[in-house]
Amino acid sequence: MARKIDSMIIRPLTVFELQAVRNFYLALSPDDRRKRFCCSLSDETISSYVDGLNFTRDTILGAFDEQAQIIGLAELVRGAEAGEMAFSVRPDKRGQRIGTLLMERLLSRARMCSAKKVFVMFLSDNTPMRRMALRAGMSVQTADGESHAARELLPASAQELTRWFLEESLAHSGYFSTLGFAQWGSLADRSASTAAKRIGALAPTV
Repeated sequence: MARKIDSMIIRPLTVFELQAVRNFYLALSPDDRRKRFCCSLSDETISSYVDGLNFTRDTILGAFDEQAQIIGLAELVRGAEAGEMAFSVRPDKRGQRIGTLLMERLLSRARMCSAKKVFVMFLSDNTPMRRMALRAGMSVQTADGESHAARELLPASAQELTRWFLEESLAHSGYFSTLGFAQWGSLADRSASTAAKRIGALAPTV
């Protein structure tokens, strides 16, 4: 059974986190890059892609672990006819429903942005992405080694909008609390290490 990370936080990223997005994608293996971008990309091409992301117009969701590190990314690029989605989860965190949760949040985000339709393109051998799309109620068509999944969206109700804004606020506050604890823990470890070195230096030699 797939296991979910209980302490995971999902929230929209800002342009100030562009470098973190770049580092996440650059850390992907060649095969993971192929599955994420539907082709093999060099470091330079990925870096240029990240530089072209529009954090204001589009949505880039980040999933964070208990150390406030990105373990998954989801993108929603708004188009005239439909919004295009894309997903990627860090290899060591797969099988924990992170991609599914990102999909659910991104679909909600699309509805909040009044998108009427969303789609995702992926390689036909990307079985996890196919399963995610089907679980999300998307229709999937495959041809020439590539798959196209799409779904019509209903308008968001006032109640859903209220709940969405509340969840967004909680996600942001939760992230910064997690970040504070992670940084405090790192600082405490460094302080303890420094103190141990000083004690060792002051200890009498025999």
